[in-house]
Amino acid sequence: MASNTTDLKIAVEEVASWGRRLSITVPAERVQRTRGRVADRVAKGMRLPGFRKGKLPTQVIEKRFGSEIDQETIDRLVQEAYREALETEGITPINQGRVGDVQYDKDSDLVFRVELEVRPEFELARLNGFTASRPPADVGEEEVDSVLERLRDERGEWVPLEEGARPDNGDQALVKITALGEDDEANEEPRTYRIVLGEDQAIADVEAAILTLAEGESGDFTVSFPDDFPDEERRGQQQKLHIGVSETRKKVLPELNDELAQGIGDFESVEKLRERILKDLEDEAQDRAEANVRNQLVEQILAANSFDPAPSMIETYLDYMTGDGQARGEDAPERTPQEEQRLAQLREGLRPQAESGLKRMLVLEKIAEREGLRASQDEIDERVEEIATRNDRSASEVWIQLEKSGQLEVLEREITEEKVFEFLKSQNTVA
Repeated sequence: MASNTTDLKIAVEEVASWGRRLSITVPAERVQRTRGRVADRVAKGMRLPGFRKGKLPTQVIEKRFGSEIDQETIDRLVQEAYREALETEGITPINQGRVGDVQYDKDSDLVFRVELEVRPEFELARLNGFTASRPPADVGEEEVDSVLERLRDERGEWVPLEEGARPDNGDQALVKITALGEDDEANEEPRTYRIVLGEDQAIADVEAAILTLAEGESGDFTVSFPDDFPDEERRGQQQKLHIGVSETRKKVLPELNDELAQGIGDFESVEKLRERILKDLEDEAQDRAEANVRNQLVEQILAANSFDPAPSMIETYLDYMTGDGQARGEDAPERTPQEEQRLAQLREGLRPQAESGLKRMLVLEKIAEREGLRASQDEIDERVEEIATRNDRSASEVWIQLEKSGQLEVLEREITEEKVFEFLKSQNTVA
């Protein structure tokens, strides 16, 4: 597409839903004007023996500084023409354009290309006719019991084991571990650990050794490091260790009674606590069921309206998922080759999830824009009021806190997403 509002010749090629290639031609007259201004600036600032400052002959300037003038001319024209082409064609890039195929002669047109990425342009040809199945959201008494046991465990008290008793899984041991050399002499300082046995807080061979020792006992053990040990160099290796147990404890849980319920919160009895747990679990189950329905609808919409996110958007999303964007700041410590490799593997493992998440976000934004479903200011105010009421605070306090923490935009997206899915559910079948 060429523009008539500029002396540039601009051709835009859509190489992908997210990719554009600009072919830009700057006319020779503009090239010569720009080069002349650059040459004048160079001449005014240069002083050579035998010539007054600013009075260098043209032939001298060209001989001594011609290549520098050409390069600055190209740089200026490319930057100016690229910005002008974007404005003229109404293109908003999402990455730094890649300039290539530059053809320059001081007496001819300047021609170059720019490869850039934009938010993918796509149409939603189909949003209805889909079916989603809502999974059951029933909550049983055993789930309530499980939460109660967890609450009891969180409030358990660690008490010493009986004298001479060996610990068991679930017990806690304070141990001192010393690595031994081939001569059974310590080759490093001992290290002290507090370990809850049976929770994979130590490698299996170490836990097995501790289970054989009562408080005050110690012994030498040969352990093998598993294949998934964090230190890759030690995987599969054996090491002789001296392990001593200086303290053993077991956890005693409180009785499940009204006193416990009152200590947990504003509950007058265990029955009231059970009711609250049941209500919370039911709400969570309903939320999971709703999320399942939403995912089914989005997956079907994506299958019916195929498009690809821009690569730079995927990389930015991966930065967010891995925290890599912040880790690459100026003050960030330099990574080791092993850390770089692990990060690269992590990013590749998360790439499908990043692509899926981006597609979901772009589709929901498209629907919200097309159907006029973005959260209004009144809806945001109403939601802030609800949050304030639940937390016994003023709406202005909550608003300021949300704005400072950046959560106000999150709240707006949540409301918009709720409206989008209510619309989608009205257009499709949810069984």
